[in-house]
Amino acid sequence: MQKILITGGLGFLGSFSIEKYKREGWAVTVIDNLSTNVIDPKDKICNDVNVIIKNVLDCKWDELGKFDSILHLASPVGPVGILKHSGQMANYVLKDVYWAIMGAKKCDCPLIFVSTSEIYGYRETAILLKENDDKLLVGDFSVRNEYSIGKLLCEIVLSNTAKVGDLNYQIIRPFNISGARQLKTGGFVLPTFVTQALAGTDITVFNGGQQVRAFTHVTDIVDGMYMVSVAEKLNQIWNIGNSNNISTIINMAEKVKEYTNSKSEIKYVDPKTIHGDLYEEAWDKIPDAEKIKTELGWNPTWATDDIIKDVIRHYHNF
Repeated sequence: MQKILITGGLGFLGSFSIEKYKREGWAVTVIDNLSTNVIDPKDKICNDVNVIIKNVLDCKWDELGKFDSILHLASPVGPVGILKHSGQMANYVLKDVYWAIMGAKKCDCPLIFVSTSEIYGYRETAILLKENDDKLLVGDFSVRNEYSIGKLLCEIVLSNTAKVGDLNYQIIRPFNISGARQLKTGGFVLPTFVTQALAGTDITVFNGGQQVRAFTHVTDIVDGMYMVSVAEKLNQIWNIGNSNNISTIINMAEKVKEYTNSKSEIKYVDPKTIHGDLYEEAWDKIPDAEKIKTELGWNPTWATDDIIKDVIRHYHNF
């Protein structure tokens, strides 16, 4: 039986990754510090899973044992969730990735690093973003830029380490993940809209609501991640996202209001009045995922409306 280590495994993306790898017959070990977990260590998802409640840097590779793959998800997340890490973001993500590199070398296994679509930066108009497109730092030195540049630097570190040392890696750039279990506390848009609509409070849309997104269901993302993790072609970068799901934020708010039959009013607000001066809105992002579709056969299955309804179902039963 193959063994995988998932860092941040009790989080949103991690919890679905546990389920996927278990279905595929892998033995799963998880490290999580419970800072952004969406499931409890005693959740049934964790049945037959070795769960270690620690910061990754407190885990010693000599004690963890050998793995056939390492999926590195541990990271601060979310447009609001990252704000409290202002000035420390690069420190966190870089130290963690060096730790993961050490483990991949020791285990002689691939390191699957989940980066972010934020690394592409700003374009004047929303365009399909390819893996080899330029990465643009635009604007001031915001926490959001610190997050995206920190992730980009991790990608550069992985690439350059592989050029001079014994390291195999895969880099994944997911676009606009959503679905059941995603927490609103990170500032994620669909859980925020849905919880507001169900509570009958104002649905707060930022900056006019014309921002463009292409939401991808978490299970579609995880299926793509799994394909990448077992692919023979190594040391690659892979976009994973559903360009069929292009929508504006205001359109998403209107659909949430409709599907919940909510009496909430949609209100346009300045996000800084809610989240403070450190908050910055994300740039428009649309994925070009032709590489993973063509080379690995990935095909997303969830449409926007189905993703919205999945989040609604989750919070109806939460």
